[in-house]
Amino acid sequence: MIAPPRSACVGAIAAAMIGAAIVGVTVLPDVAGGATPPATTSTTVVKRVPRTGTYSVVVTVPAPSAQESVSVSVGSQSQNGVSLTPGEPAALAFQLHLRHRRSFTVSVASSAGAVHVKIGTALQASAPSTPAVVGGTTGAGGSTGATGATGSTGATGATGATGTAAALVAPASGPYKHLVWSDEFAGAAAGAPNPANWSDDTYGSCGPGTLSHSTQSTANASLNGDGQLGITADGPPGYQSAQLDSGGHVSLEYGELEARIKLPSGSGLCAGFWMTGDGPAGCWPACGEIDIMEAVSPTPDVAYATLHGPILGSFNYQQWEQTLTSATPLASAFHTYGLLWTPRRITWTFDGVPYASATPSELPANAKWVFSGHSFHVLLSLAVGGWPGPPTSAAAFPATMYVDWVRLYD
Repeated sequence: MIAPPRSACVGAIAAAMIGAAIVGVTVLPDVAGGATPPATTSTTVVKRVPRTGTYSVVVTVPAPSAQESVSVSVGSQSQNGVSLTPGEPAALAFQLHLRHRRSFTVSVASSAGAVHVKIGTALQASAPSTPAVVGGTTGAGGSTGATGATGSTGATGATGATGTAAALVAPASGPYKHLVWSDEFAGAAAGAPNPANWSDDTYGSCGPGTLSHSTQSTANASLNGDGQLGITADGPPGYQSAQLDSGGHVSLEYGELEARIKLPSGSGLCAGFWMTGDGPAGCWPACGEIDIMEAVSPTPDVAYATLHGPILGSFNYQQWEQTLTSATPLASAFHTYGLLWTPRRITWTFDGVPYASATPSELPANAKWVFSGHSFHVLLSLAVGGWPGPPTSAAAFPATMYVDWVRLYD
């Protein structure tokens, strides 16, 4: 298992989300035929960090007032021609290895003039570490009840009622630094996930058109003997996979929740790390859903952060969404996906760097904030079909999503 120590992740964010106003240099490139293209403004900022090492870097480009595109470079990595939608910021992720210097340059090219970007960094751990749980208890085992309504995008789609469990309730405000619950997925290869923490939820889906059936078999959800959980989709002609649900075992209200995940590569795959509100069968969307990370194979470099809850006129009750786009495919390495949850603000993190935040005022006028005052339980899932469409005829199966650990802090 490779588990970054707490001090090297969110608790040691070197300079999270620091605004950097920069002065631009306007460049008019030559174009054949005499046409004059829009002026492109190149802007740069030098970012300093406290020490050398490997950093996760997230560059947030503010929401434009009109459609435009930008190109951003961090070190040797670039994301070119990123399309910006009016009113929506863009979060772009990079990995940077600083061996001799304690600074790096971020370059942004835009046709809209100088861009005032935000740069977040987090030093990544260089050695494995398994922190000790310092408080809190796991609730009594319970069972997952009948299914509720199914959402229509991603790994969303609510589970049903949950059995009784003692919720781990954190203070209404952070900082959240004390580990109160975790699953490090230790155990022999081919063993089942800890039944004190997880039930097999056979109602898993990825919206209309889902082709896979979620099973209770260790062929689809089991430990690999190296301190990791594997959730495996296999087939065809039929497809089987798994969805694990902490409902009835472990629930939480506020705090910081993280999971270190390596996504599968392939076609027609839909992976998720998410939460739904505790409540009676059929309470979705009234109980709410928080998607910490959704990923689909047609966009292998994008992680989706989403809120689902009551909203008039919405077929899938999607109240809010923001994406993070990585310079490298997310399936190429383990990444830590996290959530900082307080009663009036939810913040998403990637490898320890905050990149998106939602508050009640940011929801549509006809949406209801249902993300405070009650507990949520955790789900890990992999499905085939649905939102990403069916796999191609050449798609390779089995495909496995690996989870190194899940941790909750208060």
